[in-house]
Amino acid sequence: MKHITHSTKKTGGLFHVPCSMFHGRGFTLIETTVAVGVFGVVILAIMGAFLISLQAQRSALAEKAVAENVNFALEFMSRQMRVAQRAQDASCITTGNTYEVTGGGTQISFINADDECITFSVVNSAITYETDVVSAVPITNNDLVNVSSLDFIAQGETDADSEQPRVTISIQAHGAGPSPEVQGVQLNVQTTVSARALDT
Repeated sequence: MKHITHSTKKTGGLFHVPCSMFHGRGFTLIETTVAVGVFGVVILAIMGAFLISLQAQRSALAEKAVAENVNFALEFMSRQMRVAQRAQDASCITTGNTYEVTGGGTQISFINADDECITFSVVNSAITYETDVVSAVPITNNDLVNVSSLDFIAQGETDADSEQPRVTISIQAHGAGPSPEVQGVQLNVQTTVSARALDT
C-alpha cells in the first residue's frame, strides 16, 4: 500500500500548502442562473400575495366606511322624518303637506318636531342637512364616500288623501379615493319611513 504524503514548505514562519490539495469546485454559470431565477420567482410570489392582501384590506376598510356613513345618514334623516308635522302655512312647504319632494325627487323638505324647516339633498357628492337658519351641513364624509344618487318618493303627504304620510329613501354610494379597490366599493340601500303622528 502506498502512502501519499504532502510536503509543505516553511516560508517566513508560515507553512505553504500546495493548491493541488483542494479538490472542491465553485458554482457554474448555469447553476447560478437557475438559483437566481428560483429566488426571483419566490420573491414575486410573496410580493403578489402581499399586494393582494393589501388590496383586500383597503377594500374592506372602504366598505366599512361607506356603510357607516350611509347608515348614519339614513338614521339621521329617518329620525327627523318620523316626527314631521303637517304644514299650517306655506313658509316651508305647501300648506297641508307633511313632506314636499322637489328637484326631480332628489330633495325633500318638511317641518320637524321643533318647528324647523328641514331640507335634505346632495351637494358635491355629500348628503346635506339644512334648516331655515343653518346652511347646508354635510352628514356624510366626502373623503370616505361619494353619494352618486339620493332619491325620495313621498306617499300620503297631502291632507287630501287618506294615506299615512311616508317617504321611501334610496341611496347609491361608492368609496372615495384614488385607488381602484376603494372606488370599486358600491352600496345601494333603500328604506321607508312613516310619519309617527297619525294622519287625521
